[in-house]
Amino acid sequence: MENKVKQEETLYLEQTQTKIKQILEKNKRKIKTNAEKVKNLKTFFSENFYDIKTGSDELADINTQIENFEQQNIDLEKTDKRLTRQEKTPYFGRFDFQAKDEKSPQKFYIGLGLVQDETKTNLVYDWRSDICSLYYDDAQGDCSYTCPEGTISGNLSLKRQFKIEDGSLKYYIDSKMIIDDDILMEQLSQNSSGKMHDIVSTIQKEQNALIRSDDFQNIIVQGVAGSGKTSVALHRVSYLLYKYRNSLKSEDILILTPSEAFGEYIDDVLPNLGEEKPFSTTFNNMAKRLLSLPFEPREELLEKIIENQKQSDFENIAIKSSFEFLEDLKNFIENDLPKLFVPKTLAFGDVSISKEDVTEVFFNKLSGLPIYKRIDVLSERVADMFKTGEEDHSELVKRAKKLLYDRFITIDPLQIYNNFLLSVDLDQTETIGAYDIAPIMLIKENLLSLKNTFASKYVIVDEMQDYTPCHFYLFEKLFRCPKLYLGDIYQSIDRTLSPEYLTSLSKLIHAKTKVLNRSYRSTLQISTFAQKILGKKIAKNVNRIGDEIKFIKTKDCTKSIEEYLDTLSPAQRVAIICKTQSQIAELKKASPIIKKFKGVENTTAKKIITTPAKAKGIEFDAVIIPFADNKTYKNELDQNLLYVSSTRALHKLCFICSGKPSTFLTKTNE
Repeated sequence: MENKVKQEETLYLEQTQTKIKQILEKNKRKIKTNAEKVKNLKTFFSENFYDIKTGSDELADINTQIENFEQQNIDLEKTDKRLTRQEKTPYFGRFDFQAKDEKSPQKFYIGLGLVQDETKTNLVYDWRSDICSLYYDDAQGDCSYTCPEGTISGNLSLKRQFKIEDGSLKYYIDSKMIIDDDILMEQLSQNSSGKMHDIVSTIQKEQNALIRSDDFQNIIVQGVAGSGKTSVALHRVSYLLYKYRNSLKSEDILILTPSEAFGEYIDDVLPNLGEEKPFSTTFNNMAKRLLSLPFEPREELLEKIIENQKQSDFENIAIKSSFEFLEDLKNFIENDLPKLFVPKTLAFGDVSISKEDVTEVFFNKLSGLPIYKRIDVLSERVADMFKTGEEDHSELVKRAKKLLYDRFITIDPLQIYNNFLLSVDLDQTETIGAYDIAPIMLIKENLLSLKNTFASKYVIVDEMQDYTPCHFYLFEKLFRCPKLYLGDIYQSIDRTLSPEYLTSLSKLIHAKTKVLNRSYRSTLQISTFAQKILGKKIAKNVNRIGDEIKFIKTKDCTKSIEEYLDTLSPAQRVAIICKTQSQIAELKKASPIIKKFKGVENTTAKKIITTPAKAKGIEFDAVIIPFADNKTYKNELDQNLLYVSSTRALHKLCFICSGKPSTFLTKTNE
């Protein structure tokens, strides 16, 4: 029976691969034909240029044909790129489902994308299709799925996972459960490639619920380290682009990444899923464009704080990252910012608006609007008093705006921000620090408008724990669309966050909160150990057994690192994660081997040396944490750093120290 089933599955695989080859050949011929038609149309237009009238139906028809053929080729090339990848692994699973109105079960093979034969029969279903939710969500027995026609109930009689490599069926597993652990464990045991990969074959039930959620509103995802939250977010983008393909395009989506290196780390996922890569940027890059003022990036501040650990810096962060600070700022913007405007009679030749009218409009009639909109309305009112053409009208509006802004005591956002700080008994600042950026942008947004040009329909904000309430309030102003916020409050480095923080945050931005508390990245040993460092059990661990945590006590840290590196496979991606940049400099100076290690921004490098702040979100096969003594890692900030560093490891974790080990490490062994 076993051999018969394997023969049947092997035959189906070969038939599907043959069909994919035929489709690719057909598409290749179609692309060539379309290109020739476009060339002929352009030649015809060139040869008959003087005979074809501008604006004529003939010209419109030629342009339409060219656009249609070119778009067909774009779509065909996109499909071919996906099918070329899918040819070696056409599908990864199968389930048999019998709807209540059917006489027998139907077979459904599930893969990266749709594959059909000449009769439009589905040989492989796209993993994003409605019926394929059964594969991820349900065990055998009675079940149902939702589609545009309503809820379809029936019986799931088979769930089968395939291991297909280089076009050959290696083995298959029949499971009564939801996504069998054997193939999941095999996926998790692989070495890191330096690039995030798709997880379509191993999406878990709680991940699938978030990916396919119909909540088109703000969502906060609190996901423990290794829960796959970023992967889930990218697969959700793929799902939304599939489900709403007539109204949502890749260019409508913005991904706000914690760093440019992280942006590179994730940039292959969506193309591998057959979708165009959305635009991604960092908050720093966005702030540079919108604020147009020099500021201190958060990464630089963190490095400085971790190195020096001044109490005044922690107090400053605690205050400026609080909800109370945001409320004070909102009150200042609403009540005090408008008072910077000093109204007077506006005269334009024979036309004028009295000081009283300006005061009434600005302070009373338009009191609920941001200041820049009040200025817009007043400027239009001035221009409307002149009966002019559109060009002159626009020029009058510009002149009126300049005159109105000249009536402000100041429109310098930094100066105004310092006035605010003074009003809440805080020290003023000469430069814009990392925790001043969002408040100043909020002031500028209300006063002058930030003129955000990205018309997004969906925004993803990763590593949300790095942002303050002021940032979230700013995002709501900048992006008037649903947003997916992802992060882990337990990976906050510079402050301690609690579940209550998430409750307050969800109220501020009117968001639903979803929790991913199952960790898939690290071995059971690493995940359990990392949680003990934190002193909290916050994650459910997959039962992937690995090596015990390595502890090396030494008099020569550099030599011990080199010796440990010799025990690792050259194929493994290794990171030395130091607490500070000065430690990195010390190791590089002492070791020609470590000197060759790259920074984390080099995403494909096998040997990385970096800090916890820069390593967040990225994973490595093996992680080495040097100088792990009680003098280096001694307080709450250091505890957070150790936790973040430890959770970067997939398979191996090693601590090296020359003195007494950090108490956060020794407590785990009690």
